Amino acid sequence: MGLQTAIAAPHDDTRAEFKTLGLISAAHLISHLYWLAFVPILPDLKELLGVSYTDLAWSIATMNIVSALTQAPIGFLCDRLGARTLLVGGLVLGGLGFIAIGVWPSFVMLIAGSAVIGLANAVYHPADYSILAAEMSPNRMGRAFSVHAFMGYLGFAVAPPIMLAAAHFGGARTALIVCGALGPLVALPLLPGCRDERDGARHAATTGAPEGPSAMALLTPAVILLTLMYTVLNIGTNILQTYMVVGLTDLHQLPRAIGDWGLTLFMCAMVTGVLAGGFLADRATRQSLVTSGGFGLAALLVILVGSFDFGPYPTLALISLAGFLAGLIMPSRDMLTRAASPPGAVGRVFGIVTTGFNIGGMISPMVGAWFIDHNMPAWIFYGSAIAMAATIALAIKADLDGPYQPAQK
Repeated sequence: MGLQTAIAAPHDDTRAEFKTLGLISAAHLISHLYWLAFVPILPDLKELLGVSYTDLAWSIATMNIVSALTQAPIGFLCDRLGARTLLVGGLVLGGLGFIAIGVWPSFVMLIAGSAVIGLANAVYHPADYSILAAEMSPNRMGRAFSVHAFMGYLGFAVAPPIMLAAAHFGGARTALIVCGALGPLVALPLLPGCRDERDGARHAATTGAPEGPSAMALLTPAVILLTLMYTVLNIGTNILQTYMVVGLTDLHQLPRAIGDWGLTLFMCAMVTGVLAGGFLADRATRQSLVTSGGFGLAALLVILVGSFDFGPYPTLALISLAGFLAGLIMPSRDMLTRAASPPGAVGRVFGIVTTGFNIGGMISPMVGAWFIDHNMPAWIFYGSAIAMAATIALAIKADLDGPYQPAQK
């Protein structure tokens, strides 16, 4: 039994569950806000630090690399040391990374601070899912995952106005410091839970509760498949998000404003789909069917957009529906991962599989840029659809493998 299982709140305590969901979802919002915080103020950072955009790109690359390398080990620490404790540490550490860059602005501090922010980011997914899986009622788990995902996307949405407003009134340094202060503020309400977590740890130690499966035992075929699934899923959606505007304007000679609207509507529809997907995930008996149906239809719509010039408004409608369907499958994706996790090891499994987010985040910009540079804008849509099809195949195979079974020695 892991620490989170030992301290799990009673499933009939609805108020406690909603409080937990609110606190963890707020932390997820901060994690996504921090991931996008540099982007709106890149011109200001370039002027402040006296560096090139290529130099600034290294900060984002550093965040991805550090997070990818540390996320799985931190998942193990979540189950051993306590997910809430590490979540508080991640919020504080990420905030200090931004504050340090704002107080001592230099290229060296930018890279060092980005490494710290990447390390802090590695905490969120394993810690969040470990806590939710332990403290939310099973019959509300899909909806809990959908609210959690929704708040993450909301973090992306609020990052530009927060950073731009702070930079407008006080410059880039002020924006970084204000952004950094948000993490510790959100961490404060989580502190009482850390005390309960320590009590649970002492209880588990005195009763001799087992620590759960070893690292190698967790690397079941389902976990490996799910890691690949998260990778190709992120590639499919990221190619569209990053290059949709260029793809639509180059492929169908649509006005730039239509491309901007397409991206906005795609993201808004995806967030709406995430919320709706929670209800669907709680009622579905086979999560892979939800994933297959949603992503299959989304892939078809994306192929249609890449193949035919329907005109501005039908294209926007197709893009919006594809975004809704892509968001609809997100809670079912997380439910598949929970089913593949042994008791007391949810943090470890999510730490492993969500490494795919970082891998996909490193691959997708390069793939999309290659398509654009080689005058192949239609492949922004075809490539995304291929990644969606691969996601479907991996989800079905992982679901067919069934719930967690110990790996064979």
